[in-house]
Amino acid sequence: MFFQKLTTENGISHNKINRILQDKRGFIWIGTDDGLNRYDGNKFLVFRNNPSDSTSLTGNIITDILEDKQGVLWIATADGGLASYDYRLPPREQFHQYRHSDEDSFSIPVNIINGLLEDEKGYLWLATSGFGLLRFDKQNRKFQQPFKDRARTVLDLALDKDGVIWAGRQGGGLLRIQAESLRAEVDDRYDDVYTKLPHMVVTSVFRDSKNNMWLGSWDKLVYKYAGNEKNVSNLQPDKLQIDSDDALSFAEDASHRIWIGGRTGGVYIFDPASKQYFHYNHDPARDGTLADNQVNCVYIDRSGVAWLGTNRGVSVYDPDQQQFVQTFLPDQDRKHKIIIYDFYRKPNGELMIGTSDGLFIQQLNGSMKHLPLTFGGSQLSITRFYKSSSGQLYLGTDVSLFLFDEKNGKLNRLPNTENDVVMNRIIESRVVSVQESKIGNHAVLLVAPYGHFFTYYDFVTKKWVNRQDSVIKPIETFNLKDHLIRKFYQSRKGTIWIATSRFGLGEWHNGMPIAYYSNRPNKAGTLTNNNVFDICEDVNGNLWVSTYGGGLHYFNTSTKEFQQVPSSYNLAEGIQLDSKQNLWMIANGALHKFDIHSRSFTSYQLPDLEKTGGPSGYIYKDELGKFYVAGLNYFIRFHPDSIREIAHEPRVYLTDFKIFNESYSHLLSEKEIRLKYNKNYLSFEFSAPTFSSGHPVQYAYLLQGVDPTWKESGSQNVANYTNLGGGDYVFKVRATTKPGVWSNEITSIHIKILPPFWNTLWFYAIVVLISTGAVFAMYRYRINELLKRQAIRDKIAQDIHDNVGSTLSSISVYSQVAKIQNSKGNTKALDDILVKIAAASSEMISDMNDIVWTINPRNDSMEKIVQRMESYARPLLNAAEIHFMLHCDPTVLPINLDMASRKNFYLIFKEAIHNGLKYAQCKKMEVTIKRKNHRVELIVKDDGIGFNQSTIEAKAAQSLSGNGLRNLRMRTGEMKGECTIESAPGKGTMVSLRFPYPN
Repeated sequence: MFFQKLTTENGISHNKINRILQDKRGFIWIGTDDGLNRYDGNKFLVFRNNPSDSTSLTGNIITDILEDKQGVLWIATADGGLASYDYRLPPREQFHQYRHSDEDSFSIPVNIINGLLEDEKGYLWLATSGFGLLRFDKQNRKFQQPFKDRARTVLDLALDKDGVIWAGRQGGGLLRIQAESLRAEVDDRYDDVYTKLPHMVVTSVFRDSKNNMWLGSWDKLVYKYAGNEKNVSNLQPDKLQIDSDDALSFAEDASHRIWIGGRTGGVYIFDPASKQYFHYNHDPARDGTLADNQVNCVYIDRSGVAWLGTNRGVSVYDPDQQQFVQTFLPDQDRKHKIIIYDFYRKPNGELMIGTSDGLFIQQLNGSMKHLPLTFGGSQLSITRFYKSSSGQLYLGTDVSLFLFDEKNGKLNRLPNTENDVVMNRIIESRVVSVQESKIGNHAVLLVAPYGHFFTYYDFVTKKWVNRQDSVIKPIETFNLKDHLIRKFYQSRKGTIWIATSRFGLGEWHNGMPIAYYSNRPNKAGTLTNNNVFDICEDVNGNLWVSTYGGGLHYFNTSTKEFQQVPSSYNLAEGIQLDSKQNLWMIANGALHKFDIHSRSFTSYQLPDLEKTGGPSGYIYKDELGKFYVAGLNYFIRFHPDSIREIAHEPRVYLTDFKIFNESYSHLLSEKEIRLKYNKNYLSFEFSAPTFSSGHPVQYAYLLQGVDPTWKESGSQNVANYTNLGGGDYVFKVRATTKPGVWSNEITSIHIKILPPFWNTLWFYAIVVLISTGAVFAMYRYRINELLKRQAIRDKIAQDIHDNVGSTLSSISVYSQVAKIQNSKGNTKALDDILVKIAAASSEMISDMNDIVWTINPRNDSMEKIVQRMESYARPLLNAAEIHFMLHCDPTVLPINLDMASRKNFYLIFKEAIHNGLKYAQCKKMEVTIKRKNHRVELIVKDDGIGFNQSTIEAKAAQSLSGNGLRNLRMRTGEMKGECTIESAPGKGTMVSLRFPYPN
């Protein structure tokens, strides 16, 4: 058996492996002395205890792992009690700790757990150190000790077919207890420490598929109890010797063989049919042996892969990868590595093996015979076999080409070989290929001594022709370009195809110049690399061509075009077709099969016990269809039809879902994930647990609604999406172990990202309604503004009509009276009338100026209004020798008033000044303008004679141009303001105006 090894170098948390389990999804869980590991065949995910985090694993020394009927994982530890793990819960709730606490009487009574078992009722049973056997009610989270005796340590548990728990104890032998009734069955014979029963220390207990119970104990024997016995006292064990070793663990494979892990001797495999043991242990000199001789646990997964936990890592035996057997050359006394170049199967069935150490012959009984052939005192390397059409066997060597007499084992050279510069003794080279052909009408034997172009032996002239021939001149005549020729290959039509190292594929017909098919950059249908290694013809007469650096190609001999095979390994070497026309290839130290129907590769990791780097070179095919591949010191023989196909359609599981790099893995259990619009940076992690494949798992994913086609990510198992818009999406992922052939198993999940409210239909409807309302409001506003302007126009017209009309009417009346007085010659009366006409005219002109000023939009600001107020009042009052003072708060100046407010504000001020000038008989008049509580306040105060408030209404007709206080109140009302007058005889008068201003 060949075992692959997994250690900390591969990513596992610790090399001491205590327990292994495969869960229902297919992941392998590995319990170590430093943490719990989840393995998918490619990567390890490690869980450890964090003392400051109660949501982490409860301890780091993992002693057992169990998955219950609900899919919850239970982890037993030797340093932290018990823990449960449910990946379906939110990340902070996935681990639940059951740790002993002196302050909690309901906590688990001990932290050292050695084993776990679940009975038919779903109760969890714990094998502990210090409290014997415990039963745990998972639903109520209660611990119970159903049986107490002097043996306080239980090492292992197993459940038999009758529902009886078998407990292997330290110091008490075997205990059996009914899981349902909790009735214990103790074998009194254990009171005698010398009893012929399993040792007082039973280390392991196991039930096989036939209900037999297997026990391992300290007496270095394996005990098997037949499954048909009912009474424990009647059990008579079958003692099976295992080389004086302790059995630490058991497992059963599909062939019903029992695997037994030993404490010091490795693994023992017992075949019940033949009653034989097979023993495998650690050999530090060989790769592929057990990692260590202490096998703490053995586990057979559902695909038949065996996992062995040792003190130095995990040893993995994959039966699908073990269909090949190494045959070693007998080189025990030699320290150098023997290279195997070629094979030849003799008609009698014996196998001839050409090596760097001469000839080996494997006889029919399997024994190996060594013939160290020599020539001229030099030991020969046998590098190529060739059986001619006449039945002559030729041996290509590192010295020359020889005829081999199979009967007496003698070597002879072709006539005149000693006269040839090249073939007399090849310098620093070897014969790599031999092929019969014709040049002209002469039968020839083509020989490729690597590095010397090629030479041929003419059977007519009985001479060699080499590159130095001055008559034939082979280099010019045959268009020889490359001195590094690897192989001649003759097709069924007689064409000689030549594999060269630098000029690609050569085509040669009967001595004509060779045509080369090489790489031509930026041109389709050519080789990707000119270093051709091997050639093989299919049933259609087309060629398979391997290149060392450019992978595998298919060559159409009619169109002369190449097609590279996708996903082929670049370092392709020997190739061979089987009976089904599938192509087998050596590349990268492994064997690969290319299925021409599915266009996919299957990779096989061949055994390599001596760490030689795997097979290399060519694949030899004998007349029975068997293939031979070789590595250093060994070869592998197999028939392609007998090799089982490896499954290549793994199921993919979504393992994590992140939003802005924060895990929300519990959402993966939902049918649809609904997210807000700002939760749109998503990451999906996925895994396809696969352990029985020679090729790593490849992934492809697709997000419907974003990706137009599948994205192939190789072995990368993460897909990231950023800034997704609102909408419905479906994430899909699939996997394969055969590049190019994708599994029909597609895992998917629906994602719905809710759009922001401003991208919803109801928001659009509201926007339409608001927009419609706004348009209507703007329309109404414009209509109202037009109406307001019309009202202002009407008011101005009314003012002009009232003021100007009445003034003109009075002027007209005064003019008629003046005419009458003039006719009478009454000069004095005439002068009075003319004075009145002049005053009325001046007043009318002033009113017109005021109206024109108020309707000018350049005078909207308070600063302009204040300037006009001062320019009106100061000259007028100075002429009357009244001291005028104007105080204006600077914060008032930036305020803009509409036309109506500006007019009313100015006219109220004007009339207040006019009244004070006309009636107050004052010496000083003070005007204050300020802003207070979003209002403009105007105060006009004088030190005049004042008046009595009770008589103000009676004198209203004689003040303010005949309008009195009525005009003040009317204008104040238009401004939505307040106006007050405070006066008393001898105390002056104060007019106060307060009105709001627009923001």
